[in-house]
This record gives sequence, C-alpha cells and structure tokens, in this order.
Amino acid sequence: MSQFLKSEIPLFVKTLMGLEDVLADELKTIGAKDIYTGKRGVSCVAGERTFYSILIHSRIAIRVLVRLQEGRVNNETELYEWVKTIDWHNYLTLKHTLAVDVVSFHPEMNHTVFLAQKTKDAVVDRFREEYDMRPSVEPKDPDVRINLHISKDGAAHIALDASGRSMNQRGYRKKTGKAAINEVLAAGLIAISGWDPETPFVDPMCGSGTLVIEAAMQAKQRAPALLNETFGIRRWPHFRETLWQSLIREARRLERRDVDWIYGNDIDKKALEACKANIRNAKLTHNIRLSNLPFDKFWIPKGNGVIISNPPYGEHIGDRSELKKLYEEIGRVLRYKAKGYKAWFITPDKEFRKSVPLKHGKKINVLNGSIPCEYISYSIGPKKELS
Repeated sequence: MSQFLKSEIPLFVKTLMGLEDVLADELKTIGAKDIYTGKRGVSCVAGERTFYSILIHSRIAIRVLVRLQEGRVNNETELYEWVKTIDWHNYLTLKHTLAVDVVSFHPEMNHTVFLAQKTKDAVVDRFREEYDMRPSVEPKDPDVRINLHISKDGAAHIALDASGRSMNQRGYRKKTGKAAINEVLAAGLIAISGWDPETPFVDPMCGSGTLVIEAAMQAKQRAPALLNETFGIRRWPHFRETLWQSLIREARRLERRDVDWIYGNDIDKKALEACKANIRNAKLTHNIRLSNLPFDKFWIPKGNGVIISNPPYGEHIGDRSELKKLYEEIGRVLRYKAKGYKAWFITPDKEFRKSVPLKHGKKINVLNGSIPCEYISYSIGPKKELS
C-alpha cells in the first residue's frame, strides 16, 4: 500500500452533471496530470502529495476514487473470479472493515445488492485462503470502501473511495431552505461564472446561504477540508498522517482574514436565520454581510462583481402571475442597480428566460439534486438591455 501511494496514482474524481470542465480546471491547478473529462467526473493521475491535496482543497469533487483494476465480466461468477485476482492485502488488512458500493448499467447484472455481495465474497475469500482469516464487513461506516462500476457492455472498474463521505458535506450546513443547492453545486456555479474573488459577490435571494458561504471560503482561500477532515483515506493502512497534517498546516497558512465583500440578502426572515446559523458554523460571520430586504430595496455595491442566485420558482412562491412579476422585477432592478456586473441564475423554470427583461448570454444545463436546471448568464451593461 505504501509503495502504491508513492507512485503516480490513477484517480477518477466524481462531480455533478455540468461541472466536469471546471473540475478539470481545478484538478489541473492543484497539480493533477493526464486529465481527461468524462461524464460526471474527471480521470487523472497524481502523486501522493497531490492526491492528498485534492482531498483537502477540491471544492467541486463529490468523491475521489483510486482506480485499482479494469476488466470485463459477463455474469456474477466472472465478477467473483475477477475481483478475487486482485491483491487485496495491498489495500486493507484483517483489522480493517470494508463495504462495497455498486453502480451497474448492465442489462442482466443489475441487482446491485447481489453484486456487492459477490464482490465482498471475493475479497474476504482471498483473505481466507491466504491467512485462514477474513476482514469484517461494516456497511455503514467501513474503514475501506470499495467501489464497483459495471457498464452496459460488461466493462468493469473497481476502485477505492478515498473520500468516504460525499465531499459536499463540508459540515457547516445544519439548516436548509426550500430547493437549497448543495455545497459542491454552489462551488461549481461560482467557478463557471468566472468570478474574480477580489471583487464583490452578491446573492440577493440567498436563502440558507450556501452560495455566499462557498464564495466567502473561496475569497478567503479556505480549503474545504479545514471544516471537515473526516475522509475515508485516513483509516486506510499506511495512511501518512504526517504528510496530511503538513498539508493541513500549509492550507491554514494560506487563509486570508480581510475578506468583507460578500453580500447576501433575503426577504424571508426564517431563511435568513438559517443562513446566519450556517455562516456561524462555517466561522464566516465577519466575512459575509447580510440584509433582510425586498429584492428592489437591496443595496448592490458599485463595481464589477458577480451576482449569483437561486430564485424562487413554481410551488415555492405561488401562482404564475406572481412568479412572472418577480422575474420581471429581477430584470428591472439589475438593469438600474447592477451596472458592470455579471449575473447568473440557476432555475428549473423555463419561463425565467422569457420573463426576465434582459438579454441572456451563456446557458448551461445542470442538476440541482434530481431537478434539471438551467444556469443562465446576463451581462449588465450601462445601456438599456430590454429584449
């Protein structure tokens, strides 16, 4: 295991639909090599130090998988035999617990619980044959989580999940509002916007605060792992705690204290209370300025910043006429109060683009949970932009 981690490590870093390109850019910045963008994820290789740094610094990764082996299987028996050929003693010991997660698109091998059982059997039988003992299985909180992916054509990939938990779970979000976006999606939307972290960031309908919190963390150069270090890799055999702590100390030294140009607002007092609580949990109280005002009364600082928001829609606001009025108001307010800004909105409502009286620019398809959404940009120039 130690030799494995010191070599170039093949990774598959998972993310959400629509965020693959910005994840690839982030991984390149952190130091990964041989980057290839796929569906809802990015393949790359990294040395041990860069591998740890991805876990500590990535804002857009959902999971980081260490790829072990690729093969082809046509049935459960072939799967068992293939998994059993892997030298599992390189990746866990008899003292470590394990669990198996399976994703399968194969038309016949589609019973994921049974596939997980066969994979687990192959691992423990390999140990039993070599040591006359077997490691224990712990489905909910294992030391080592094995990930199996089977494609429609039987192509199989087996990996270790270094993240353990989903990496959007930063630890600060104790309260959420209606249709709240998760932390990774928020970070990805900010990255897509091209926001310069030295300029104002504004969310005039901030809800429970995920966007303003992720923006403040980026502006402060705070690594997400500084809020939650509970990664699966820290329980692996031969994990190098000394290297990890060195990188954590380095991440703390990079953090800025002077950030105060992040602005959030919401007309809903209950949502704003949830936002304040999450900001306190994230230790960003002095970095984010909040207000409780109607959209048209909210102050937007002069400059060339960015506005990103997740406006209400559908059942979250009322009838269609009320919704149309809100969308029209968004356009009018931005045109007169946000000159020089770039504005982005994420919405599942196809009427949004038709109702906002501004000419939209780039449009990207993303998922908010299971809800298909459009992420739409607007450049607020000095001239009238009625469409």
